[in-house]
Amino acid sequence: MYSQHRSVTLNIVSTSSSDQLHENAYIRGRAWTKRLSHNKVITDERNQAVTVKSPDHGWFDSIAAAYAEQRPHYPDSIFRWIASQAPDQNLCWDAACGNGQASLGLADFFATVIATDLSSHQIEAAPPHPRIQFRVASAENSGLATECCSAVICATAIHWLDVDCFNQECLRVLSPGGLLVWLGYDPIQGAPAPIQQWLDDLYLQRLKCWWPPQRRHVEARYRDLTFPGKSEQLPRNHFIVLRWSMHDLLGFISTWSALRLAKQKGTDLLPKLQKELTHLWGYEETEINLFLPLMGRWGIPKPIAIPPRLT
Repeated sequence: MYSQHRSVTLNIVSTSSSDQLHENAYIRGRAWTKRLSHNKVITDERNQAVTVKSPDHGWFDSIAAAYAEQRPHYPDSIFRWIASQAPDQNLCWDAACGNGQASLGLADFFATVIATDLSSHQIEAAPPHPRIQFRVASAENSGLATECCSAVICATAIHWLDVDCFNQECLRVLSPGGLLVWLGYDPIQGAPAPIQQWLDDLYLQRLKCWWPPQRRHVEARYRDLTFPGKSEQLPRNHFIVLRWSMHDLLGFISTWSALRLAKQKGTDLLPKLQKELTHLWGYEETEINLFLPLMGRWGIPKPIAIPPRLT
């Protein structure tokens, strides 16, 4: 394990019940309050400018800073599990990394993490780390060397990609026996009953007309997307555990693609949602416990060939 400290403060919590939350990250939101992007070099692997093409909805450039501050971070337990499934811990590619929510966790378990995103604004908002190389590049055309990666991770992003092209790129860059993981999370759970009912209704009903069509892949936990080889569902014992104020929760909701799409179309939903949630919340500085169950798929697209036994 690589134990260098990172800029996000995480305290590990656990429970003794097997059907409750296991080892998780206890995260208070707004974890990245200081930006150090002036130390970051954004290039391809040859230190040259990169021209890339990929589906671009313009959402992630416009909210890069908010995305970095308001999106939750993954628990150490999932990265420990990922490292345990990889053939070695030399090089991991974090594809469509955003501003590095997963990259930082991966850097505790891999010697080198190459984190790429099509959005230069997202890369600029990522905190630097000595074992992470942040680069502007598309997931479908990474610029990485052939068979250089022990693992490829795509965290909360596979539904935005050209999946067939990304799969081909993974097959190219993964070493034999290398691991591919599509990581995501289910909707928020664990709130007090009135707030949970409001969240469920908002997510499943009221925003239905605003969710982009790619959202259906998240609802299906990526089972409806073509995986390059045999795959399994991620273990269901990993959770993002949160203790959030009302403002933390509203900040997270503000990054949802449904709200961004509505605002692009001239409908700002956030003021009304803030008013409703304030009424339910009571004293606005109160913090509540929430959690996000992790979900996704994983597999070994290029299994190591076993020579036939001589008889």
